[in-house]
Amino acid sequence: MTLVRACLIIAITAVSSQLESVEAATIYVSTSGSDSNPGTISLPYRTISKAAQAATPGTRVIVQEGVYREIVRIPVSGAPRRLIAFQPAPGQQVIIDGSGSPPDTSLVQINANHVSFRGFTIRNSTRTGIAAWGTQHVSITDNKVHGSYRAGIWIGHTEAGQSSRNLIARNEIWDNCLENKSRTWSSGWPQAIGLHASDVSVVRGNRVYRNYCEGIGAQSTKDVKIIGNNVSDSYSVNIYLDNAPGSVVQRNSVYHTYNANFYRYGRPARGIQIANEYTGIELPSSGITVSHNTLAGVGEVTYGNYQRASGLVNSIITSNTILSSPKPLW
Repeated sequence: MTLVRACLIIAITAVSSQLESVEAATIYVSTSGSDSNPGTISLPYRTISKAAQAATPGTRVIVQEGVYREIVRIPVSGAPRRLIAFQPAPGQQVIIDGSGSPPDTSLVQINANHVSFRGFTIRNSTRTGIAAWGTQHVSITDNKVHGSYRAGIWIGHTEAGQSSRNLIARNEIWDNCLENKSRTWSSGWPQAIGLHASDVSVVRGNRVYRNYCEGIGAQSTKDVKIIGNNVSDSYSVNIYLDNAPGSVVQRNSVYHTYNANFYRYGRPARGIQIANEYTGIELPSSGITVSHNTLAGVGEVTYGNYQRASGLVNSIITSNTILSSPKPLW
């Protein structure tokens, strides 16, 4: 091997090592840290937002145990196979608390693609607990979200094509939509988990209960999958497809617990409903599959004959189990 070739191989190896170290970079955050620190384990940042600004594709942001009273803003995107991942330190509880934050402000704001946000407790948001605006390939998993004034988790955009292929999975969502805690609203509420114009997204394995609004909702969204969720005691419809063609709703458990605090018109909310309301992005209710769900004490799968009501066509509703009593699912 010539000296020139050996030097070239060493140089390439060094560059590869540098790229690997960038992809595997880890940033640390602690309530005892400072945002003037470099974000290392011995000199961590103080805020999650500072770590989010410093992250690059492939970065892991590890947050040490404690209560963080900040508006978390995530503006930097990862890349395919190089997500920017936010998670608590192993075995530690991290709470992001919105008490005292400005009114009408979502507590965790994701405005980037290829991001993973996993394992946090989000509480007391003055708007939405976790909001992802115009994102693609964002996963929001294994979080606990409660006490939000509006939605628990919301992903979407006002225009079609800006949000797609996102994942909401294995979260626990309860006591949200507190703006309707008096139960005086007749419409206009959000969802505990909501998708709006976020095509080809997945809502899977979440537990959603005791929310003063709809449970899981997809509006103006194509080809969404709502699979294997446990939904109970929603004030309005438990699972709602509104202008959501191509959606698949399968293997969900939907029921109530006789908790009259979440009754509407003196009875539990409907289990699964499809509709076409007036909205900025109107889509036909077609190509929808609703199968192998269990609905207990919340009626059958229904189509709402109100507002635009353009009808349900070329869809399959089959093999759902309808029980009159919710007790078997408790």
